[in-house]
Amino acid sequence: MLLSVWYDLSDVKLAEALDDRASFRHFCGFSLSEPMPERTAFVRFRKALVERNLDTVLCGAITGQLKAKAIGVKTGTLVDATIIASASEADTEAHWC
Repeated sequence: MLLSVWYDLSDVKLAEALDDRASFRHFCGFSLSEPMPERTAFVRFRKALVERNLDTVLCGAITGQLKAKAIGVKTGTLVDATIIASASEADTEAHWC
């Protein structure tokens, strides 16, 4: 859930990122061979936290631990940098790869 907040990810995008990024898997404690939870698991987990008022307690505890270690968290956005062929591939003046 922290990754979804820090990277502004929807449940769908979080599931995709966990499936795609080794760093996200490592952060969450998943092995590379382990199947990732489906996006509905995040919805159910978040709902259970909110129903028990644990969302604010958990966020407060995590924020306190990070502050105690002088760790700052910067939020950001993941960008897909997939290389695709350009429409002008035949144009020798526009082609640079």
